[in-house]
Amino acid sequence: GDSLKNKLTSLLLCIIFASCIFFSYGFTICSVCVINENKNVLKSYYSTSDITTALSRALDYTKNNANKYNFLTIRISKGVYNVKKTLHLSSYTAIDLNKSFIKNANYERGNIFKSPEDKEYPKYSSLTWCIIKNGTLDGNFNRNKSCILRLCHSNNVKIENVTFLNNYYSHHAELASCQNVTFYNCVFNGQLSNLNVNSSEAVQIDILDRVHFFGFTSYDNTMNDNITIENCVFKNVYRGVGTHNYFKNLYQTNIKILNCTFENITDCAISAVNFKNIEVKGNKFLNCKYSAFYRDNGK
Repeated sequence: GDSLKNKLTSLLLCIIFASCIFFSYGFTICSVCVINENKNVLKSYYSTSDITTALSRALDYTKNNANKYNFLTIRISKGVYNVKKTLHLSSYTAIDLNKSFIKNANYERGNIFKSPEDKEYPKYSSLTWCIIKNGTLDGNFNRNKSCILRLCHSNNVKIENVTFLNNYYSHHAELASCQNVTFYNCVFNGQLSNLNVNSSEAVQIDILDRVHFFGFTSYDNTMNDNITIENCVFKNVYRGVGTHNYFKNLYQTNIKILNCTFENITDCAISAVNFKNIEVKGNKFLNCKYSAFYRDNGK
């Protein structure tokens, strides 16, 4: 009896010791589940604090299985995680961050999330009906000078209840050739940059051009249309939302900036260059060098 008791005690101590080592090195177990509209779990992927592979596999699954008749949700177990390689979003998919905190840990240039770029996509055809919600995406002041979120050739995308933090010499989110994109109830906070070097809008409504938007195919001059920034907070950034580049006689159209708060903005809260059909309403400007800047470089 004593021998068995001693063996069990030794086994228990070994398990406790191994667990301490396991968790002290950040090997927290994470599950990434793919769920259908009936809340049935279709796939589960597990990872350590580096969530890159598990989340990438889940996105591969939704890329191959989600469609307009089968909208899928990727749900992450609540925790703090690193992403070490850019994750490409998929259509007819929601990513529920579930109050998780995800850091950009790319060693080279790379985003946390990016629209597909595996082939040439014209106009708004690379990504459709995609949602990111309920969590924090942290640029982590990563010195690779990359955006946290980058969208191109996309339509019907909603970013809701997401906090974007700590960008370094780039943008928290960048859009080009996008239609029907909404940022709702989001926060953009923390930025290290230099306006003599970089434009530094937290949300840049950009131009699809090889110089200004490197890394995507189909440079077809498709402009952004119907972009809504609503009930968002921009704080401690160099510029809030907008662009500073233009193509002559090409316009970013139907831009709405509604009920947002801009606080501690080094330069201008809203930079509207070649914007057409603008609605700017109900916004608060607190300690901003400029509230809004407008320029038409058309005729």
